[in-house]
Amino acid sequence: MVASDHLRDARVVVVGVGAIGSTLAYRLAQAGARVTTIERAHAAAGTTGATFAWLNGLDKPPRAYHRLNMLGIRDQEDLADELGGDWVHVTGSLHWTERADGARAAGMARGMRQLIEWGARVDRLTPEQVTRDLEPDVQIDPAAVDAVWLVERAGWLDPVALAHGAMSAAVARYGAELIHGEVAGMRRDGDGIAAVVLADGTEIGADVVVNAAGPDASGVSALAGAVLQVERTPGILIVTAPAPVRLGRVAFAGDVNLRPDGGSRLMVQREPLDTDVIDGTAIPLGDPRIAAAMELARHVVPGLAGVEAEGIRLGVRAMPKDGYPIVGFDPAVFNLYHVITHSGITLAARLALLVTEELTGGDTAPLEPYRPGRFASAAPAG
Repeated sequence: MVASDHLRDARVVVVGVGAIGSTLAYRLAQAGARVTTIERAHAAAGTTGATFAWLNGLDKPPRAYHRLNMLGIRDQEDLADELGGDWVHVTGSLHWTERADGARAAGMARGMRQLIEWGARVDRLTPEQVTRDLEPDVQIDPAAVDAVWLVERAGWLDPVALAHGAMSAAVARYGAELIHGEVAGMRRDGDGIAAVVLADGTEIGADVVVNAAGPDASGVSALAGAVLQVERTPGILIVTAPAPVRLGRVAFAGDVNLRPDGGSRLMVQREPLDTDVIDGTAIPLGDPRIAAAMELARHVVPGLAGVEAEGIRLGVRAMPKDGYPIVGFDPAVFNLYHVITHSGITLAARLALLVTEELTGGDTAPLEPYRPGRFASAAPAG
């Protein structure tokens, strides 16, 4: 990407250095903008560092949105190659549930058929095929499970390595600046923002302010006098101690989900834990609900016997009102640009390219369904 006359020397302030903010900072600086990023702690210190980090296009209708996510997986691979990173693992995802749970099994089959109709490669395997040929350390009872679905173009990534890699490259290659601080206000100038004000009183002049603050995006928006319809949804993740097992793919096993997490550790996710947690309050490591989740994980990966939970990660995710990304200039503040999505891991690299293209005068069509103004007009996304 070459520098653009549209962005050359434009002062762009990016609020938030997670998956979205870091990749945006890299692409915008690469295009010639004078990028300043603001983060309270460090890259990926918030939601990005406490996410299951599943790369996927499942259950993401309509087809155009599914396609956006699939392109996002490819763009994550390309970005890692460009930056010399090894954080992307597109090794596929496995999905199964017991036939006794008829409703869930039927819903899973419908979802897989939809993927196939949209052109995805999805293989229907037997439990024996999976445990013999793909994941020998996984246990799937053939007497209870009829089919295991393998989605080829799916996987996971190391989100902290992504954010650090993109932000470091933005600074080293293109002169972006990372400021550690708390955004406390926005100094307005007519219908726009003249400067972002930090808690210590520092003012950072801005031609464009990019709101990439994830679950805190509504608060950032409010500082500028704008309203953003984003909910905060907490989630709990369990990380095991180093375990003598090998898991090469993301596994969705009905009542529990697992993926590799580096250092011989596995990450364990269970949806009921998310409903139990209060925003901002983690469940203690010794809680019986954590022990129950670990028992379910051991049922799927018997080699976890005797391996305990080592850590708990609490993430508070951003969920736009209708579930779709919010991307574009705010209708009420002409130079406030929002980039907020629940699928930030999958979409970060794709949205960074699309937003940069828009701000350099290029094609905006792929972003039109996701504009902030759709809520005011009640227009459907997609």
